[in-house]
Amino acid sequence: MNSTHGFLLDSLKEEPIGETVHFVWYITDIGIAALFKGNEILKTYNVHVEIEAKDISLDISKEEKEYCEIEDKKLFIFYS
Repeated sequence: MNSTHGFLLDSLKEEPIGETVHFVWYITDIGIAALFKGNEILKTYNVHVEIEAKDISLDISKEEKEYCEIEDKKLFIFYS
């Protein structure tokens, strides 16, 4: 595991900033992380993540988005 993965996993131990239908949302040292709660395929939750961000008043439209899997966790990371 690299240090970036360690930062992300540590952030997932903190209190989330919100929860939506498919994701639990966290603030990390890198940006905003959306932890996927289900087992659907990437294409399906790739569409949901940006829609659901609005449900908790996050505007991620101008952020870079990166998908990663760390251990058994599926995450989208949003950063500037």
